[in-house]
Parts: sequence; structure tokens; C-alpha cells
Amino acid sequence: MGRSNTIVTIPQKLTKGKELVVLTREEYEKILNHNEKVAEVLKIIAEGEEAYREKRTIAASSLEEALKIYERI
Repeated sequence: MGRSNTIVTIPQKLTKGKELVVLTREEYEKILNHNEKVAEVLKIIAEGEEAYREKRTIAASSLEEALKIYERI
């Protein structure tokens, strides 16, 4: 599939003088999905930091040791 050199002029009224970026739906959905994952990770990090500040964390030298402390293995 070849690329077309079609030029489209977007009125400044529509963009309110700001820059405009055009993405395919696929690219847009990938970005949305990525942002959702980032938000989830940031929430987990914030919860961990809060637990650390409230001294609700443990000290373990390995994941295996931590799981033993929590009696999960």
C-alpha cells in the first residue's frame, strides 16, 4: 500500500492554535493501553510506599524468604 501525499488543512479554530497529531486508531489504542498499565503500576508503587512509611513491610533477602514469612509456601 503506497502513501498518498494528500494535504489537509486543519483550521486554527479547531486546534485553537495548538499543534495537532494524527494517529491511527491502532496506535491510539496502544497508547491508551500502555497508559492504563502505567497507571496500574504507579498505583501499586504508591501503595507500597505507603505501606513502607507505615512500617507494614518486612525485610527479606529473597522472594522465597518473604513468601515463607507470609506462610505462602
